[in-house]
Amino acid sequence: MGPLDKEWPNFDAMPEAEVLTGTRPRGQKLARWVWWDGELREGDQLNVHYYANALHYGTAVFEGIRCYPSASGPVLVRLRDHVERLLVSARLYGMRVPFDAETLIRGAVELTRRNGIQNGYLRPLAYYGSGPIDLKPKRECLVHAFIAVRELGTFLGDDALRNGIRVMVSSWRKVHHSMLPTMAKASGHYANNVLAAHEALDHGFDDALLLNQDGTVASATGCNVFFVRDGELVTNDESSSIVPGITRDCVLDIAAEHGVKVTIRAFTREDLLRADEVFFTGTAAEVTPVRELDGVKLPTGKGTLGASFQRAYLRAVTGKDEERRAWLTPVNG
Repeated sequence: MGPLDKEWPNFDAMPEAEVLTGTRPRGQKLARWVWWDGELREGDQLNVHYYANALHYGTAVFEGIRCYPSASGPVLVRLRDHVERLLVSARLYGMRVPFDAETLIRGAVELTRRNGIQNGYLRPLAYYGSGPIDLKPKRECLVHAFIAVRELGTFLGDDALRNGIRVMVSSWRKVHHSMLPTMAKASGHYANNVLAAHEALDHGFDDALLLNQDGTVASATGCNVFFVRDGELVTNDESSSIVPGITRDCVLDIAAEHGVKVTIRAFTREDLLRADEVFFTGTAAEVTPVRELDGVKLPTGKGTLGASFQRAYLRAVTGKDEERRAWLTPVNG
């Protein structure tokens, strides 16, 4: 098969990732202002009660939303989709968030503008506050909500975006969707991911894959997984106990436009080891190639389908794709 820009002409003239990411900040500096229960407050004056139910039992739900610079000013990517998913996650835990979607959307925009953020990561979070030691927090614990923001450049590093990351299969299995509502982005669920991420760190890898109990692949520690085999793009869905990511949905949308064959099904570690390429998607990680899985080298870089998706995604989220302007919420009106 020839270069992908010959196979899919609509990928022509797409700038390299370096052009789209070259001016990003290097750290994760916290912004001064936080949207806290409906008003902007200075972050260093805020606290969470030490008996907050969320602190003891993980009863919080959250989102991650990217802010990117564009020619017309900073934009928030698929803000409404993220906010609506936050509220669905809250509902699954019986949590009555005291703010509707419109209020949270306005809060996110106001917060980003007030902090002067260009490249950033917003963290909306709703949690059960203080109350009795009880596993029925909806009975007495108030629900609080905040949106915080920090600078964020290339989450896994420029080299990861360009050349890929090294990944291992974790010995820890993913919690099954019959045990917890894995579609929800709930804080307590991520203890499972922390175990796998620490295992990868201890073994010198960048990230880990979690398998389901039946041996099929669930996800990476914070990303959805795609692979390519003979020009076909494959990923899994909610039946594999994943959070169906919004960046994942962006890639599927781009694939549909460009006529890339997509199959959504369960798959195994062996499928990934036999793949032509593998890449991860996530709000923080964007579209990140995998260059090695359990010691097996995988192709990355120019000429791969993953690289084309990476460029197409970065074009869209920085306002360079007219067809996907609806994904973006301008911060400056």
